Amino acid sequence: MKIDWHIKGKQFGNCNCNYGCPCQFNSAPTDNYCHGIGAFLIEEGFFGDTDLTGVKAVSMMKFPGPIHEGKGEMQIILDSNSTINQQKALKSIIYGKETEPMATAFAMYVSMMEKIYDPLIKNIELDINLETRICNLKVENIITTKTESIKNPITGEPHRARIVLPEGMEFKEAEMASGTTDANAAFKTNFEDTYVQIAILNLTPKGIPS
Repeated sequence: MKIDWHIKGKQFGNCNCNYGCPCQFNSAPTDNYCHGIGAFLIEEGFFGDTDLTGVKAVSMMKFPGPIHEGKGEMQIILDSNSTINQQKALKSIIYGKETEPMATAFAMYVSMMEKIYDPLIKNIELDINLETRICNLKVENIITTKTESIKNPITGEPHRARIVLPEGMEFKEAEMASGTTDANAAFKTNFEDTYVQIAILNLTPKGIPS
């Protein structure tokens, strides 16, 4: 019998693609490869009897081509302030276990991996703001990400845009932003002023609740 779980909160991702990210429209990534990080803040949640309120996690991924062609590499970072049971729960969720087949983006990403590195346990500092599109991520000395609103190239004023995916498995609607990441864990990756998505996190073993 599978363990029931439900997590709610906020999430954001920053990858090497141009604003909008062609992957969201079933097109090839901007540079014909994909490097990205995702950060998750659970504001309310459980995994069986384990309370997940306040738990944070980060995922680093890279693919030599489009995601659906596979051959990816992945490493997750779990917060050192979480308990052993919370860390076990997050590993299960992110690795697509205790989940209906391909019901979540987590399960989909893992199915495309050729190599999954051992998780790291690090202090995670994370702030996510959907309204301002300002997010800050700091994982000790291995990951730094800062996001801001996309700027109008003429006036310099913030430019607001959203992507709506009615059948999306990662999110149904996300704010667009600009982000810069410098990361050095199992592999190095960095990008400057590139695609950011900021969205509500709401997942169960069956995916995003209707």
